[in-house]
Amino acid sequence: MTVSEEVRVWRLRVRCFTVAGAVCLALIFSLKILDSTEFAKIFMGPFILLLIFLWLCGLYCTYRYWKDFREDEIRRGGSAETARAKWHKLHPPPG
Repeated sequence: MTVSEEVRVWRLRVRCFTVAGAVCLALIFSLKILDSTEFAKIFMGPFILLLIFLWLCGLYCTYRYWKDFREDEIRRGGSAETARAKWHKLHPPPG
């Protein structure tokens, strides 16, 4: 399955924000473990704000990824339903 260039770009951005968010979350947990140090008290707030920012950016990129994926499928002669079926095949819902 070949996908358009926009879909590849948004998929890459989603992956980058996911990795950055995971690293930020790991830093927050490690600072929580070192809670008694002054360094942890100073940087905990900014890291939490950064995590929230990364999460929101990741949500936006996921939305754009889905939108471009669906539009690409429709351009190829499919429908919104076939795009949704392919999306769930590539990215199965949890559970």
